[in-house]
Amino acid sequence: MAALERSSQEQLEKVRQALEQDNSALQDKASKLQEKAKALTKEKKGILLFFDACIFRVASFVLMFALL
Repeated sequence: MAALERSSQEQLEKVRQALEQDNSALQDKASKLQEKAKALTKEKKGILLFFDACIFRVASFVLMFALL
């Protein structure tokens, strides 16, 4: 009986260690994905600001020529 309990405890410890490793790996992946999402959001904002500036310039030229 003691050998069976020891075996069960060893298996439980192996399962805990495996789960801890999996959890750690998943947290690392989640962190990297969050960083990637932030970078993409910044890039998207930069692209949108660029297009907004272009649209503003085009609208300025259109208004300038419309007033002539």
